[in-house]
Amino acid sequence: MKTFPFLSSLFAGMLLFSACSSELTTDINGSAGSKTDVRFGGDSDPMLLAAHKCNEITKLQDAVDYGIQAYEVDIHVDRTTGTPRLMIGHELETSTGQTFVEYMDDLMAMNPDFRFLWLDFKDLSTDENEAIIKETLTNLDNLYNIKPRVLVESRYITHLTWFADNGWHVSFYSTWSSLEGKTAAQQKEICDGWFESMQAANVDGISFDARVYEAMKTNFQDKTVNGRKVKQYAWNYYLQYTDADLQSQLQKYSHLAVLLIGFPNDEIPKLVMDVQFAENGVATNNGASIATLAPVEGTVTAIPTRLNSTYNKYEAVFDGTNFFYIPYTKTDAIGSAMGGKFSIEILFSPDGGINPFSSMESGGLGYELAGSNLKFYYHAGGKWALPGTNFTTPVQLGNNTYYRAVVTYDKTTAKMYINGTKVKETKVSGTFKYPNQNTAPSLLFGIGGDYRDSAAPSVQNGFIGKIVYAKLYKGVLTAADIQQ
Repeated sequence: MKTFPFLSSLFAGMLLFSACSSELTTDINGSAGSKTDVRFGGDSDPMLLAAHKCNEITKLQDAVDYGIQAYEVDIHVDRTTGTPRLMIGHELETSTGQTFVEYMDDLMAMNPDFRFLWLDFKDLSTDENEAIIKETLTNLDNLYNIKPRVLVESRYITHLTWFADNGWHVSFYSTWSSLEGKTAAQQKEICDGWFESMQAANVDGISFDARVYEAMKTNFQDKTVNGRKVKQYAWNYYLQYTDADLQSQLQKYSHLAVLLIGFPNDEIPKLVMDVQFAENGVATNNGASIATLAPVEGTVTAIPTRLNSTYNKYEAVFDGTNFFYIPYTKTDAIGSAMGGKFSIEILFSPDGGINPFSSMESGGLGYELAGSNLKFYYHAGGKWALPGTNFTTPVQLGNNTYYRAVVTYDKTTAKMYINGTKVKETKVSGTFKYPNQNTAPSLLFGIGGDYRDSAAPSVQNGFIGKIVYAKLYKGVLTAADIQQ
């Protein structure tokens, strides 16, 4: 239930690795939906894309969910506990608090068939640290068979020799910036020095910032180390997985073995609430059943479901006395989406009532019917920033007309779409205010009615009509996403 201050007294890649060789071998899928594999056509070797700096386990999970099969992670040696161990993070100050072993356990649980993992070891610089890394990687390889799909990278080239000799993919982290501003002859002299060190250490990989890719290509594309072609690994953080013209931007890097690019996981919409219906009055969120109020004769009725042949989905039929509800907190996936950038979607046919999909109690957000107008409410900056004077659109009641309503908010601009067409856009600012929770044991998101701050779940502002599905995303759907 919404409460207005002035009315409060009145009324809320495909990369397949050879298990017996340190050579990277690839079988390119080349499909349009590939997030890891890149095909350039002709006889050129394929290239693998990997997501940069997947240190946080949440970012790793987002990358896996997005369909990415190759990742890069920073690792350092920590001795603060007295026992040396490998930790995730660039250094102690940026450590995630997770050990590398724990990280690998999580990765194997998320995606046991991952294609490639680039390990950026920050302090593979001493014999003692090398011994710790050897032991940890050997144990993990015995457990998970990771050697064919892992790259060991270090700027300390002599400490890569054991790994190269024992079949691990290795790369020398070059001082690439020394090539900038140099003549071609000077660049060749620097690269020749690196190559000499690589031959001496039996290291057949070199990594660098893509800003110097031309110099590296010129000086290393025909080089071999002990009969193995030198593999070039690079990063370009200005490229993003979400770039519309990514394929064309990658053409110049076709000679690389692996390219790290940015994965803006916070910008990619993630479905955090997906309410669907099934026969016999069942509703689910992300596949798990959700609750409704128990029927009370004369007061609360059961919510029937039926097949909608137009959409080939079950729909729920609401009479305004009952609702389905989903508990959430301010910090879980649902609450985080509400307080940040979000997209909220519902496919419904209104006959009357008030709130088809909402969580509002002196704060919050949600859809609301006001007669034959559909509005969207959002509380920010100490007031109901939406709907304002015009964030509303007409709908027809009672004639079995279905609407697919989507509202997006990027922390600056709110947009409303109806059946794929943008109908409203307005600027919105201010800190989001969650619904009040003074009595309720949990905040609730309602489908077919609104949340009430009460000791036991109860519906208010019930909706009358049909709902086919209701969804909440963390992140902003694009116009193209919505038009699909």
